[in-house]
Amino acid sequence: MRINKIILIMVLSAALLFPKMYSLTLKECVEIAKQNNKELQKAREEVGKYKQEYNNVRGNLFPQISISGGYNYKNTRLPDSAIPPSMSLADEIYIDDDFVDVPSNNDTLLIANDQIIADFLDGSMNSLIPDQKQIEYSLFAQVKLDQVIFMGGKLINGINIAGKLYHLQEKKYFLVEQEIIYQTINMYYQTKLAERIWKIQQETLNFAKEYLEQVSNMFDQGLVSEYDLLRAKLEVQKIEPELMESKKNYELITESFKNFLNMKNEELALTDEIVLPLMDEINLENAIQEGLENRMEIELSEINVAVNKVTLRYEKGNFLPIIGLSAEYNYFGQDEEQIESDDYGNYFQIGVGFSMPLFTGLSNTAKRTKALHTLKQAQLDHQDLLENIDLDVRNSYLQWKTDLEKVTTQTENVSLAEKGLQIAQARYENQVSNQLELIDAQLQLKIAKLNYMNALYSVSISYEKLKKAMGREL
Repeated sequence: MRINKIILIMVLSAALLFPKMYSLTLKECVEIAKQNNKELQKAREEVGKYKQEYNNVRGNLFPQISISGGYNYKNTRLPDSAIPPSMSLADEIYIDDDFVDVPSNNDTLLIANDQIIADFLDGSMNSLIPDQKQIEYSLFAQVKLDQVIFMGGKLINGINIAGKLYHLQEKKYFLVEQEIIYQTINMYYQTKLAERIWKIQQETLNFAKEYLEQVSNMFDQGLVSEYDLLRAKLEVQKIEPELMESKKNYELITESFKNFLNMKNEELALTDEIVLPLMDEINLENAIQEGLENRMEIELSEINVAVNKVTLRYEKGNFLPIIGLSAEYNYFGQDEEQIESDDYGNYFQIGVGFSMPLFTGLSNTAKRTKALHTLKQAQLDHQDLLENIDLDVRNSYLQWKTDLEKVTTQTENVSLAEKGLQIAQARYENQVSNQLELIDAQLQLKIAKLNYMNALYSVSISYEKLKKAMGREL
């Protein structure tokens, strides 16, 4: 049991000390970036936000129905000072001393009538005197409906604007996604380029060390001078800092790429090498035409112009009347002791409202004029965009063609530099040339390899940039 615990601790420690290694192709990195990149996630949330805003505005087309209700219990006890004494007019009308003789029948009738009137007044007045303790129960319920009938086109135009903005965000999400894919490809190749440069420096250092060992043996045999030995040692010492610098650059860009993929705690092994990609045959005229037809920015600009046109119509609606319908039904009940079935009442009402601005200090006119200026500005921006896309495609195309020529040139340079190094080695070993010639040949080969790798990277990225400029999906 103790052994099992020790093994478990060792496994967990190893997992913490040695992060999991992921071998990833370029395509896999693109998919990971699309899933993990925060900018793309925010763009996705932005689309959802505008979708709900569209639903919110569209909801104003439908009747707005609400229900309310309540039950109330009220218990009140008044202070003694708030309760006036009861009235008794009947006791004050006639007394026996008011009559000298025995009252006649007519007097008795008058007394009876006055007594009835006094009792009625006493009852009426005393009923107005509140009880010291009061209990009251009440209940009510209400259903209310509001419906816009006409808003001068503002409601329909508002829904139209919200729908276009939602569509606009969907297109923007596609643009952000394409930009993330392009950045992923760029950073992937940058990482591979930095790795390749580091390896070229390592190969150069290994060659310099082998050459130093060879020169040392020749020096021991008296075939070369001490100067040649010192130059060989100096070459090794010169390459070592360059190797350290290239390794540091590779580690930094690898960390940056891991952060971009949101995999900063993992180890990455990028398996796809930088090679000359398979590329379509493209001419400049077709590229420009394709860019003007397919670029998503053009569609976004057209949507923006359409939104501003609808906004202008929306502002014109401020001069038109607003008509609305309102209806409500109320059901209520109230009693002192207990609400019975016959204690309930109800009422309902239906109304149509109308309002129209007559004078607003010219604010509505200013809003309409501002919307007109904004529309003209959007139309000018659209024209600028078409011109910029034309220029963008031209620049991307010319850069791609230039990088293609560089690849051809650098491929030949690497072949020539390798052949030159072989000749320089043979000449030096046969003592028909000096060490400077060999070192220069070695340096030329390293430069040729570095330039070749940079050319491969440049043509790969410039081709992706050209596709992006033409509006093709990456």
